[in-house]
Amino acid sequence: MTSRLLIALAGLLFLLGYATCTATAQNSKPDGGAPVADYQQARKQYEKAAATGDAKAMTALGDLYYFGRGVTQDYQQAKGWYEKAAAAGNARAMSYTGELYDHGEGVTQDYQKARQWFERGAAAGDAEGMNNLGYLYDLGKGVPQDYQKAREWYGKAAALGNPGAMSHLGYLYGQGLGVTQDYQVAKQWYEKAAAAEDAGAMDSLGVLYENGYGVPQSYQKAKEWYEKAAAAGNVDAQRRLRTLPNK
Repeated sequence: MTSRLLIALAGLLFLLGYATCTATAQNSKPDGGAPVADYQQARKQYEKAAATGDAKAMTALGDLYYFGRGVTQDYQQAKGWYEKAAAAGNARAMSYTGELYDHGEGVTQDYQKARQWFERGAAAGDAEGMNNLGYLYDLGKGVPQDYQKAREWYGKAAALGNPGAMSHLGYLYGQGLGVTQDYQVAKQWYEKAAAAEDAGAMDSLGVLYENGYGVPQSYQKAKEWYEKAAAAGNVDAQRRLRTLPNK
């Protein structure tokens, strides 16, 4: 997930004395980042801190193994570090453990265990755990599909600044799932998510303008949003740019 990569990178940059950066949420695993040597140096620092019981350092080590940064990618090692961090009270590590079960990475896919870990993370205040719970209810993964519960969890996560949850709320309002369809509200949520660098929300804004959903139809504005989303790696936006009428 992009949020996980950026959070891990933020910690890495801090430890290495570089400028700090801001983490954002979305569900993908892009390539890129600091040089391998920098990640290896960060791993040594994280290991020292983890040995003293630092739960954030344990979570950061899990991130390095999850993404394969400076180490061979190893979901089992990631899981081990996330579980240690979770046992030490780190809410984000609880949610990350849930994601392993959700995706079947290093473990047998198990939506029930994913939900349990997400609930632990959410109860401890982690916005990503709340967003992930909303997604389970949204799609009916391991739970009865329930758009109302999805909206409630997305709303809690969005209130804590989670861009993915903002984008998901936009989708619910745009499709009228569990709420009265309202393109204006959908647009507002997409704009909030896009302002937080959510590429999916940028693409969705392009769709609104291309089709005139709740806004005056504008191929130019659609193109602008698709280009922003495409530049951020959104493949749907890249495809839409190729088919957008040249007007």
